[in-house]
Amino acid sequence: MMSNNNDTEQHTTNAQDLQDAANLQVRLSKLNDNEQGLVADGSNTDGNEDTIDNDMILPAVSIDEGAHKYVLITATSSSNLPRTFVYSRRNAKYHVNVAEEIVPQLESHGYRNIRVAGGGRILRNDSEKKIHIFGYSYGFGKADHAVANEVVEQSVNYRGYDVSW
Repeated sequence: MMSNNNDTEQHTTNAQDLQDAANLQVRLSKLNDNEQGLVADGSNTDGNEDTIDNDMILPAVSIDEGAHKYVLITATSSSNLPRTFVYSRRNAKYHVNVAEEIVPQLESHGYRNIRVAGGGRILRNDSEKKIHIFGYSYGFGKADHAVANEVVEQSVNYRGYDVSW
């Protein structure tokens, strides 16, 4: 019998996971298509909005300890700055479960052009100060691990970690 809290539990995918991932991608695509005209009309381009450190509100990287599924997400901030996010979650059965957690947070913080750019797995070992990025997502495709590696290396939360892919 498998436990949902077992770090060694391996889930691949099923038809529902694939459909959920596809539905999320379609929803984001439609949302992004609807937002294409927002910047063209001059809104949110004056650069005078509050410049709160978004990393304190919504960190670019959040990796649970152990080996877990992760997603690579790109988005544009309300001040038109592109950002890339790397998120993993211990109890995520599928990659879409990680994405379903972060996407609403991005939306509520004013991000747009949100795109799940792929997924894989991340192993975070705190005792050895190592992070290893590998694998792929059936639902979202393989993330660009080099990009994920760079984002993790730039994160203040994982300074001093040996990051590889």
